[in-house]
Amino acid sequence: MNQWKNFFQKIYGIDGLSCGLLLLSMIFSLLAMLLPSSMMKVLNAVSLVPLFLCLWRFFSRNHQKRALENQGFMRLMRPLFEYVDRKNQEREEAQMFRFFKCPACTQKIRVPRGKGKIEITCPKCGNKFIKKT
Repeated sequence: MNQWKNFFQKIYGIDGLSCGLLLLSMIFSLLAMLLPSSMMKVLNAVSLVPLFLCLWRFFSRNHQKRALENQGFMRLMRPLFEYVDRKNQEREEAQMFRFFKCPACTQKIRVPRGKGKIEITCPKCGNKFIKKT
């Protein structure tokens, strides 16, 4: 039992790059199911490459190299993660606030939801108008 414990303590494990490789392998496998049989064999073989890379990384004992590889992958994927995070924040913000346009200057104004009928003052032009939140 101690041997298994030592074995799993020494391996690198799963990280962002490994998850990306696993996802890539699954995408290739799904595409292989949709294509004709001649293309299916090729895509099935191609789908095994990222899967084996994922397993190799998982069982690797060279933590330093795997961490550097993952760091590079995460740096490459950062714009995608930031885009998804920004969209989630916008969605949450839309649930907490109502947005109105000033009738005078069309400035967008953010107002908290659930406050009833309130008088809104435009920060740009100073125009006052009444809206229900």
